[in-house]
Amino acid sequence: MTQIVSLAAARARPPNQSGDPTAFAYWSLADFSTDSTEDWLSAAIAGTPHEGMAISIWAHQPTLKKATSRLAEYITPRWPSQDGQSLLCKSIAEAVSRSTTAINNREAFIGRLVGVYLYGLTQYVADVARLSISGVDRNGDLQRWQHFAEPLKPWAEKHGIDTICAQLSHPGPTEVQVVGLHAHMVAHVADPIDTGYLIKHASKG
Repeated sequence: MTQIVSLAAARARPPNQSGDPTAFAYWSLADFSTDSTEDWLSAAIAGTPHEGMAISIWAHQPTLKKATSRLAEYITPRWPSQDGQSLLCKSIAEAVSRSTTAINNREAFIGRLVGVYLYGLTQYVADVARLSISGVDRNGDLQRWQHFAEPLKPWAEKHGIDTICAQLSHPGPTEVQVVGLHAHMVAHVADPIDTGYLIKHASKG
């Protein structure tokens, strides 16, 4: 039975995990036309147990806040994880959780802290890979968004797309494709020095 991917709320229902190509949902560009990435980040942590820690990490490591903001530009708050949560919210929670664990384990030197944060932030890349994004442009032609080639909202605006279609990829991504997309993701959201910390100090979490 086909389930519909609902991207209209932060805690969206998960799409059909069978890879049914008829499972899809629509985003209206107007839904996030007035919000900034700063608004998206604030909303993603508001009222959560890790709100204070996230604010502290971002204040002391501004490049990590920038990486989180870049991720938000690519996936927006609408992108759902497989368990139905907002992928942005879930990624931030994972990043902060791993950073907190590092601090509690007395591994709070900059390289380790930055590395585990980025590891957590990019941990759910498979949830990005499983969806394909498209839209009809101002000329009536179908345009497809390439993962992390450019931020989603500016891409839609450039083509005159007012409604974005999110659809389960069929067949789903292979393990090799997910690994490749992870490298692509890190390269586009993280500072090069921070990427070095990730590789050196947190390549396996």
